[in-house]
Amino acid sequence: MLIAAKAVAATLLIGTFSGLPSPETQAAYEKKAAMEETRVACMQEKGLTYLAEPIVKRKWQPGELERLAGDHEALRAYRAKYGFGVWSKLVYPRDSAVNPVSGESVNNKNLMAMQADELKKWRAADDACFAEAAEKHLGLTVTSQRGDYLTQLNAALDKSVAALDKDKGLAQLGKRFAACLGISDTRPSALAERGRSTFTKQATQVAKKLRKSPLPKVPEGRTLALMPPLKPEQAKPYLEKEIKAALKDLECGKSFYAAYSPRAKAAREQVYQRFAVDFAL
Repeated sequence: MLIAAKAVAATLLIGTFSGLPSPETQAAYEKKAAMEETRVACMQEKGLTYLAEPIVKRKWQPGELERLAGDHEALRAYRAKYGFGVWSKLVYPRDSAVNPVSGESVNNKNLMAMQADELKKWRAADDACFAEAAEKHLGLTVTSQRGDYLTQLNAALDKSVAALDKDKGLAQLGKRFAACLGISDTRPSALAERGRSTFTKQATQVAKKLRKSPLPKVPEGRTLALMPPLKPEQAKPYLEKEIKAALKDLECGKSFYAAYSPRAKAAREQVYQRFAVDFAL
């Protein structure tokens, strides 16, 4: 099972950017809808069919917005069951808190019916039309949707939270957080992602050992992340250790998360709005 390293789906799902849509969020919805219209017209001009993807507003899970705001009780309740949200994907395969249902692209049926050469032609045309739409409605210069656009999005997300490392107050909280954990990296952005990253790497290593086929290729600048094909009962021991680590992390970082999380959310939110893409977690 391949998972997105930055948690950004390649299908570019569209959802809410905050609990209640702000004017900026509403503008992002409108830009995305306009992009879809441009893609439809562009593909028609090329003699190809593209169906506009519906703009579906995201439904937040109970406690999700509170966790993003750094609320300690909401974070603790989540981590006591799901850890950092890695191995719980396998232990709770039908739980939308860790396995949200994204829905199928309305174009999939047409794509599945195409021959290999037809599909290659269609994807090349779609990339060109997406680039046209991104330039027209977002002011972005991209060469493709699945490669260049996602690379720029991920880079912008990284840059948005890296800027918080320069904040003196957050830096001081980061030093205390790191000291409690007994680690040397005190950067706030690194500390916030450390737990999830650690267990994602663990899952990837387990998956590599079990995999018999060649590893999938990933776009330049992105990291390969895999989930092994384990049954819930096989994955549970891994989750138990992850939960223990997640609760320890939260105990050390209670003050850190309360200060860092809402600012990181706001920083990422601006990027998602600028790129008119889902607030993916």
